[in-house]
Amino acid sequence: MRSIVLANQKGGVGKTTTAIHLAHGFALAGRRVLLMDLDPQGNATVAVQGMLREDAPPGPHEWMVPVAERLWLLPSAGGEAVQSGEATIDTERLKAVVEGLEGEIDVLIVDCPPRMDEWGWAGVQLCDEVIVPVQAEFFSMHGLSQMMSSLEEAAKRYPGKGKLRGVLPTMVDANEAIATEILEDLSRNLKGLLLNSVIFRDSSLVEAASHGQSVFVHSPWSKGALCYTELVQEIIDG
Repeated sequence: MRSIVLANQKGGVGKTTTAIHLAHGFALAGRRVLLMDLDPQGNATVAVQGMLREDAPPGPHEWMVPVAERLWLLPSAGGEAVQSGEATIDTERLKAVVEGLEGEIDVLIVDCPPRMDEWGWAGVQLCDEVIVPVQAEFFSMHGLSQMMSSLEEAAKRYPGKGKLRGVLPTMVDANEAIATEILEDLSRNLKGLLLNSVIFRDSSLVEAASHGQSVFVHSPWSKGALCYTELVQEIIDG
């Protein structure tokens, strides 16, 4: 089972959007996928409500909410499967849940809150790979450096977990010349850690979210859908 967490200590970088589209993209590529919403705010849980299908096949566990074919959701707060108390996560129980998924799903995608609290650390220690979405702006490097420090700490705390798969530029405005300069700056500073895929700004992503759908459902031929299709393929190939 492949496990990928989307993490960044800065909000508004497209983290939840990327988690949803990675999960749905992997499912469309034939993988069995669980999207785990570890953000107590529940943005990923809300964002897929328009995708829920009554005819979607049930998952191997009753707490897995069917979203689409080969795609299931563990909603925010996790229900009784992973949570102990209203605001406290039972990490050991959560790890047991994930270990029990081996052989039942192919890909686990975890969306974390925009901070390294107990929920954020839980997501990192659950997953083998970390993707860090970064908005293409000059102030992004500051938040990125904090996230890199957290991943260094994670490597010490949880050997073999939380390895950086790559940094993903998001919300890139193709019509602004400064976008190219920012991407070059990110590439220069990250020294090969930047993913090849780039998520460009596209109104279809906003429209899809407002309908509680992924862009693959709402606007399958849009620029946003193409961007996330390329990202899924890059992760599969890598």
